[in-house]
Amino acid sequence: MQNFQEIIEEGYLYVDKTRQVYELLKQGKLYFLSRPRRFGKSLLVSTLKHIFSGNRDLFKGLYIYEKTDFDWTDYPLLQFNFAAYGHQVVELEEAISAQLQEYARQFEVEIPSTSISLQFNSLVKQIAEKSKPVVILIDEYDKPIVDFLTETAQAQKNQSVLRNLFSPLKDLEAQGRIQFLFITGVSKFSKVSLFSDLNNLTDLTLAPLAYDLLGITQEELLQAFDGYIQRAARHFQMPEDELLNGVKLWYNGYSFDGHTLLYNPFSLLSFFSQNKFGNFWFATGTPTFLAKTIRDRRIDPKELENKEVPETFFDKFALEELEMSGLLFQTGYLTIKSARRKRYETNYFLGYPNVEVRKSFMHNLLEAFSYQPASVVGNALLKMEKGLEEGDVGLFVSQLQVLLSDISYHLSPKKQSSPEDSFKAWEGYFHTIIYLVTAFMGLYVQTEITKHKGRLDLLAETDDFLYLMEFKLDEPAENAIQQIKDREYAAVYKNVPKTIFLVGIGFSREERNVQSWQAEIWRTGKDKEK
Repeated sequence: MQNFQEIIEEGYLYVDKTRQVYELLKQGKLYFLSRPRRFGKSLLVSTLKHIFSGNRDLFKGLYIYEKTDFDWTDYPLLQFNFAAYGHQVVELEEAISAQLQEYARQFEVEIPSTSISLQFNSLVKQIAEKSKPVVILIDEYDKPIVDFLTETAQAQKNQSVLRNLFSPLKDLEAQGRIQFLFITGVSKFSKVSLFSDLNNLTDLTLAPLAYDLLGITQEELLQAFDGYIQRAARHFQMPEDELLNGVKLWYNGYSFDGHTLLYNPFSLLSFFSQNKFGNFWFATGTPTFLAKTIRDRRIDPKELENKEVPETFFDKFALEELEMSGLLFQTGYLTIKSARRKRYETNYFLGYPNVEVRKSFMHNLLEAFSYQPASVVGNALLKMEKGLEEGDVGLFVSQLQVLLSDISYHLSPKKQSSPEDSFKAWEGYFHTIIYLVTAFMGLYVQTEITKHKGRLDLLAETDDFLYLMEFKLDEPAENAIQQIKDREYAAVYKNVPKTIFLVGIGFSREERNVQSWQAEIWRTGKDKEK
């Protein structure tokens, strides 16, 4: 629910964020906040609307009412929600002009029917002269751009329209016509006048004022959801601490400082509503475009995890050159996992926030890289996981062959600069498929592990088994097994109380699939007991 008044008047649960809102109101008047979709931005805008409309009684019992001396002045207010214009608005300028003219009628002023920048400028000036400085709330400003990421020409056109709309804001603020400006979006796009002209616009994206402004903290979860936690624990027939640990793994982990951890509100509310662990947030926005772009640009998915970036990485987002890690952070598929401060600079490490996002994104990447539909990928993954959990390497490999069965149709040989480049490209492709499969399963997985005599391709661990895997391209599987033995990759695991498999898989560039495989037990879990 995104309507603050409805939540309060109908008695729904509201996690009180008015302490954080009050701090914003005390410390500034021009703000931009970037957060992923379904993270509470629209509810925050609705809350601000009722604060600046002087609707004091709605806030009884909340921090801003009970513990502050806030001045509940009723200001003229203009609210723009670009998500409300509908999906993929093509005639954006017409839609904006219609809303500006409607506001002119509402406030009983006359504005020209020329460019939207002149309309906006005239509207705010006349309202301010007639009444008080204007509060401007702009929600999802970038949706007309984000909806067209795959259609660059239309995205650039809409970007230009937004630049024209926002161009008067700097002069209006300098003239004292604006009381408060709050803008939300998913991304901080460059070439929008918000960020080039309004040099006193405070970006809250990584600011301490907004660390917990949106999202739900662990403390808020325990305080506000106690009854729902008890109900869910009864439903799952498990202790509350065990349930909370699962909820934390699945839906917590978003952070904008590397320290303050947040639950995704949409996923958390959906979990308590439906009493099941599901991919709630992920399912509301299928990232097919992202997964295919990662595949087509030959980006190694492993490089998306624990990626170190400087603070300037978050400054602006260029439509003309979509940097994948930045795009994934802006859209909520990556978050800040930790921060490393060195004297006067801070570097950030990015990663998947939680199980929901990691598993779902891995599944989408597998669909893209294998050119298989979700149903085929899902069925294969279930059987592959069963194979590893039961020590059945043959089942694992047979389903790997299913996943790879269509790449010969979709992938044509690339013209490489040398046979060596072609070899590395195909070797990397097969390695990526294996990595995505094992990472999706939630197993303990390490890739390209450096040993004293070489580098092991992959280690995967279940409760009962440890798999040391080596892959070969255009070589028989027994060569891979022999390499594991010759380089003594298994030696370090001799005291591990699990059955240890040595697995060799030989891929063929010509067949574009598994050509041979071999597995043998190096030692069983019982060997240690002997």
